[in-house]
Amino acid sequence: MKRFSFLIFILISTLMFPQNLQELRTLLQTGEKSEKSTKILLEKSSAAYEKTNQPIYAGFFAVGKFFMAKHAFNPLKKISYFNEGKKNMDGAVKREPKNLEIRLMRLITQEKAPKLLGYTHNISEDRQIITNEYKNIRDEDLKLYIKNYLKL
Repeated sequence: MKRFSFLIFILISTLMFPQNLQELRTLLQTGEKSEKSTKILLEKSSAAYEKTNQPIYAGFFAVGKFFMAKHAFNPLKKISYFNEGKKNMDGAVKREPKNLEIRLMRLITQEKAPKLLGYTHNISEDRQIITNEYKNIRDEDLKLYIKNYLKL
């Protein structure tokens, strides 16, 4: 009975995974300009990470922290959010280095981050890995986004 319950849990989690990703991707697109969307992104990605322990959700959470840095008024809060985001993003890449979506999030973040913050050291590495591997992606939405972003 325990095995059956575990199997049902895995099946449900697998079916929910793409739906969660699509919702988080939508929040990612609106979060840069909307503090409300950013807070929802942080809440949902944090909950998904706690439930699944999947590094992809840590990547979305990291981007939410970067967006909060942009929305914050207090300079110390900005730096705090940015450093939290950096720690979470690099941790997500370290845990799943072949995940192109996480690498894409880091690439975009590093390209948009102010140079004086010094968070630019993985741009060429991430761009190279994504360019070499994007044609193997099965997720057509992600593949199209990468193609358009990198102008491939």
